[in-house]
Amino acid sequence: MGIQTAPELSQLRKRLIELYRGSLNDLGPFLSDRPMVKGTVYLLRRKCAKPSCRCARGEHHETMVLTASIGSKTRLWTITEDRLDEIRQRTEQYRQFRRARARFLKECGKRQAEMLRLIDAIAKARTRQP
Repeated sequence: MGIQTAPELSQLRKRLIELYRGSLNDLGPFLSDRPMVKGTVYLLRRKCAKPSCRCARGEHHETMVLTASIGSKTRLWTITEDRLDEIRQRTEQYRQFRRARARFLKECGKRQAEMLRLIDAIAKARTRQP
């Protein structure tokens, strides 16, 4: 096992810097100031249990709702027609944020492993026998 030359050591350092800078580029989704809403928007269909109501014949009452788990409880909020698009966009922002977070963690782990390998290689290249 010979000691690496200065150009090889330089390449290791260069790659380490590239990996470090690359992690900064992945922060884009987390720096946005667009509002997010945790939850899911869907059409809730239900019966009111009045025997003379149309829902007794199978024509359920329909309401757009937002559902989210807060603490250990699931909550429902009715969404008015005028806020439906806004709430859908905000919930989509949240889903995109969470997907970006998962990708970041996965890539960060790979990147850190590669960075650690490079750091160990640099240490080995710089270590001299007495």
